[in-house]
Amino acid sequence: MKEKKEGKSLNPFLILATIIVLCTIASYFVIPGAYDRETVNNVTVVVADSYHAVDRTPVSFLDMFRSIPNGLVASGALMFCVMIIGGVEIYNRTGVIGAAVNSVLKSSSKVSSQVILAIIMVLFFIIGGILGWSEHIIPFVPIIISLAISLGYDSLVGMAISGFACLIAFAVGPFNVYTVGTSDTIAELPMFSGWELRLVVLVVICLLSLFWVLRYAKKIKADPSRSLVKNIDHSSLLIPTDSAMVLDPIKVVSLVVMIVSFAVTIYGMLTLGWSYAEMGAIFLIGGIVVAVLNRVSPEDVVNMLIDGAKGAFSGALIIGVARAVQWTMTTGGLIDPLVHGLSSILGNASSYVTVVGMFIVNFFVNALIPSGSGQATAVMPIMVPLADMLHITRQTAVLAFQFGDGISNTFWFTNGT
Repeated sequence: MKEKKEGKSLNPFLILATIIVLCTIASYFVIPGAYDRETVNNVTVVVADSYHAVDRTPVSFLDMFRSIPNGLVASGALMFCVMIIGGVEIYNRTGVIGAAVNSVLKSSSKVSSQVILAIIMVLFFIIGGILGWSEHIIPFVPIIISLAISLGYDSLVGMAISGFACLIAFAVGPFNVYTVGTSDTIAELPMFSGWELRLVVLVVICLLSLFWVLRYAKKIKADPSRSLVKNIDHSSLLIPTDSAMVLDPIKVVSLVVMIVSFAVTIYGMLTLGWSYAEMGAIFLIGGIVVAVLNRVSPEDVVNMLIDGAKGAFSGALIIGVARAVQWTMTTGGLIDPLVHGLSSILGNASSYVTVVGMFIVNFFVNALIPSGSGQATAVMPIMVPLADMLHITRQTAVLAFQFGDGISNTFWFTNGT
């Protein structure tokens, strides 16, 4: 009997490299054209009915390779911010996160298990919807699954209150720096503008998800035979808890520092015009404060920051390579002809149909570019002028991108989480 070969997931870097090659080739065949642009209230907009012929600017063989370093340079601020935020590894290595989880385990004898599930799920809603974490929560998912099994539920409940909760909240998060922050920057909108609507959507989705998961959890605890994974052995998923991890006053203060870091960052971006440099600085300060509180040596602090940056490097690199796609399309004069073609097709369609079309396109593009910030960098330069041409607000275009990208995260196997 032949052994079944293991399926391989699509490598996003190879996909982006292929797109760069295809764009290079297309620059020699696409009929060149361009729109005029003007600045209105410090925002660059496309002038309607200004499309005209221009000289062809094909991408040379050397330029095709130059696109990647140029993309990395252009995305440097966001890439380094992502890597610095990866320094939250300090909270994990100092036992702050482990102690918090252990504290929840100990309280299970005093509080209803349904309440514990609800608290954990709300916590992951906040992590995904407010903090914009995705891959960062992977190390904690096995711990939560083990906790759920210990409380008498199945592994699906553990996955639902952690990974699923984070992903579904990430999809509509109002302060998601990776999707909303990146697309707002490209669309020349105030950072995190329109957060009020996203917050309402987040609350509604979280309440519905919480109801559905707790309903399933209650059902299978009363009758384990109704579990959707009843025939799977979960014993290997149980993780022994370390009783030495205690949520002492130092670790409580450390958790407060982490919360304050996020709060200050959000406030600065909403009211002080902060960007990625200030965000990275605040998280760097918070990490160092926590290290000092937990008496971590300077050398270990540096190693923790480096390890955190290493873990975030792949995601950061995708942002730069995706920007290389934009650089190639801009250099080859491909963006405006593409926008002109799409606007011609959708010109007679209603705004509703157009926005739904944007949503669907991003839903499927996410299968090829699973990085939220990478996808924003690749598609928003096309969606923004298209929205201008079709008299759709840029906020609506950002929403179509965010929801198309975020909701599809729970479907596509290429998503890391």
